[in-house]
Amino acid sequence: MAPLDGVGDERRERPRALVIGELIGRYVVLSKLGAGGMGVVYAAYDPELDRKVALKLLLPGVGGEKGKSRLLREAQALGKLAHPNVVGIYDVGTLGEQVWLAMEFVRGQTLGAWLEMPRSWREVVEVLVGAGEGLCAAHAAGLLHRDFKPDNVMVGDDGRVRVMDFGLARTRVGGESTEDERSRPQPNVEALALALTQQGSLVGTPSYMAPEQFSNASMTAAAADQFSFCVTLWQALYGERPFEGDSLMVLIANVVSGRRRAAPKKRKVPSRLLRACERGLAVEPQQRWPSMEALVAELRRLVVPRGRRRAVALLTVGLVTVGAGLTTTRTLDWLERCTGARKQLEGAWDETRREEVEAAILGTRLSYAPGTWERVEARLDEYADAWTNEHTNACEATRSRNEQTEEEMSLRMGCLHERWQHLRATVNELRQADAPVVENAVRAVTSLPGMERCRDLKALRAEVPPPEDPAVALQVEALEVRLVEAKAKQEAGKYEEGLWQADEVVEKGAALEHEPLMVRAWLRQGILRAKKGEYEGAVEVLRRAYGSAVVHIMTAEAADAAGSLVYVLGVNLAQHEEAEGWVEHAEALAQAVGTDVALAIHLSRMGSVAKLQGQYDRARDFHERALAIREKALPPDDLQVAVSLGSLGSLSRRQGHYEDARDLQERALAIKEEVLGPDHPQVATSLNNLGNVMEMLNEYDRARDLHERARAIYESALGPDHPEVATSLDNLGDVARSQGQLERARDLYERALAIREKTLGPDHPKVASVCTELGIVAQEQGEHERARDSYERAEAIYEKTLGPDHPYVAYPLTGLGTLRLDLAEPADALAPLERALAIRTTHEVDRALLAETQFALARALWSSPAAQGPDRPRARGLAEQARDAYATLGEAKKTELDEVQAWLAEHPLP
Repeated sequence: MAPLDGVGDERRERPRALVIGELIGRYVVLSKLGAGGMGVVYAAYDPELDRKVALKLLLPGVGGEKGKSRLLREAQALGKLAHPNVVGIYDVGTLGEQVWLAMEFVRGQTLGAWLEMPRSWREVVEVLVGAGEGLCAAHAAGLLHRDFKPDNVMVGDDGRVRVMDFGLARTRVGGESTEDERSRPQPNVEALALALTQQGSLVGTPSYMAPEQFSNASMTAAAADQFSFCVTLWQALYGERPFEGDSLMVLIANVVSGRRRAAPKKRKVPSRLLRACERGLAVEPQQRWPSMEALVAELRRLVVPRGRRRAVALLTVGLVTVGAGLTTTRTLDWLERCTGARKQLEGAWDETRREEVEAAILGTRLSYAPGTWERVEARLDEYADAWTNEHTNACEATRSRNEQTEEEMSLRMGCLHERWQHLRATVNELRQADAPVVENAVRAVTSLPGMERCRDLKALRAEVPPPEDPAVALQVEALEVRLVEAKAKQEAGKYEEGLWQADEVVEKGAALEHEPLMVRAWLRQGILRAKKGEYEGAVEVLRRAYGSAVVHIMTAEAADAAGSLVYVLGVNLAQHEEAEGWVEHAEALAQAVGTDVALAIHLSRMGSVAKLQGQYDRARDFHERALAIREKALPPDDLQVAVSLGSLGSLSRRQGHYEDARDLQERALAIKEEVLGPDHPQVATSLNNLGNVMEMLNEYDRARDLHERARAIYESALGPDHPEVATSLDNLGDVARSQGQLERARDLYERALAIREKTLGPDHPKVASVCTELGIVAQEQGEHERARDSYERAEAIYEKTLGPDHPYVAYPLTGLGTLRLDLAEPADALAPLERALAIRTTHEVDRALLAETQFALARALWSSPAAQGPDRPRARGLAEQARDAYATLGEAKKTELDEVQAWLAEHPLP
């Protein structure tokens, strides 16, 4: 283990004090600057080079002769490490038993002193990135620091950050330790259990040490420096270290077990930055960042563009210094030719826009606004960075590397200009954020078009060129910009405004006779009409867009139109047969586009249609294919991955696979909480989904807690009368009913019904859903007339909106049948139950639902006055099928299983 500040000092020989004017080597001592755990530092003068230096006289007796030799070797290695973020070592020598180092004299203050003034997280990260680059350079040279902490980092008056005091470093980054390290006796931990605040006791160093440094110093590697770096980063961000401990024993216990303080909520730190820091603080070294370079790269992305300007400056210095056959003038000329990309983002995403978007989002005062801003800022920075890199690469490929022609560069730049337009339009919507915009903000920035297509020269050449007439071309370009703005409004949830702009483009574009413009205009118009609930009008213009796109070989637009038609026809209009006819076209075109993510979107749409058709196995196939594509093509925490997981979870619940459903919904919830924050309305959707699964597993308390949390989120974010609040009330009613709390269930259902009737209208399918549930409660309370009215209203709404054979119609039909059984009218129960069974056996439905109808019909058949010979064997057969289905569902349906088995025992065949 490395020596600790304040431990064993009494056994060391004290260094003699140097006097002003004394000569050490060629250096003249000027004054004493300070003392630390490894030695004393003096200001000195170098007469040969006429400069001031810092002279460090290390403590004597550390490790005997072996230690002295090691320190000399290490100092010599450091002397060869020339890096702007490491304090330079100019010279090394000995004074009796002591080793001295002549180092760069830095005018400035330590990081610890610098942090005494309030600093923003961005300032902190910029400084720590510099220190991290110094550690990276040391690791690349085979050196460890092993004592990284704020007092070993200098923030120069010149703004440059330097790591210093490698006094505990070892010349090994991984692998074998030196002989003297292996032979060094380990300290007695019990003897070190002193109060950290006690005078002369352990201070500083132990609080920054990695877990492995407390247990096995010989195995210490670069990951230990990373851990110390992240302790320092945490302290700089939050004003306190991550691990508590009034004594060394407590501190060690907290560090080795990974028990960290919670991040203070009062400090505004991006969640992405917190995650980066937490990863570096992992107990197991292999769970940290793979290297300091990886960690620094992640931090650097958080402070673009300032970090990028610095990187360009360093590149210039590096090229000039190396002297790769270029003069200074030629080098700067080469850089300037392809380094103007970042400046072109001004007006789209720059510091002014950043401040405006932040003020707008936070100004809504929504509970999830701060988390949304952090995520939006990070993603816009990433997008701007990707755009800058792509722009630079496209330029250099022609101007510097001669890999492509000017014409090819022009194609790529045109594509990037479109991406710039999308970025600007999206940011403009965010600058005017209200509650709906904030709700959709993360989705809006994640849906910005990627850069991949801007590298696909074949696809870019296949695009329809603009009109030859320059005047017409300008008008077309202006209208194309309006379509970009319409899409930005769509992603921000402003459907009315977006449709108005799309309608305007359709109207003005017709006179220009440029069909490709009209294809894109009809497509945007159709999608926005569907978003507004104008489904018939949406189908009309989407068909028009599809036909024209095929004629002009606009494959991407044709694929989008076909996929949208699948969804609008199959989901919104329940015209399943016609929707089925578009499925093949949509999938084939999506594959032709060649973009995996586009294919996944279409597969997900088709899965939704198949689910509504009751074709659960087919829906599962679509959603599993979509999930596989998204998990391969996207980051694991992408919202599209969560969408696929949630869709599969809903299917698993309907098919009775409750354990699988729970796992899928928990994964979807975890992603949404990570990406959107814990108070976002989309998180509430996953909470509801998971709550429904937990109810099926009879875990009612957890189900209720999940639904209550969802309701609180919806009410806070959307208002108490929003339809989503009704969804949570509906779900809470289900839980109350399952627990036998019928009056509470009725109250919750009636509140949900009032909201849905007010906001969705009296004939919406969701009104029918809650009517069915009110019918069940009334039936269980013995209020038969009230139950019948509720069931009949639900049946009428479903048949009117979804059709007479839709799977949802079976819910009120089964209710009417069981109600007749309760009234001892089995003959009247036969018709609704036979119809419900026909619907549920011709569609793939939850096995529990099918079993419910089978058992009800079995009882009706057996008890009907007209029951003849074939009816009772059929009744027994239906009851046995219900028994077998319930048996496969385990504990979740044990009560129902027991009821069926008891009935079978009481009703044997003659």
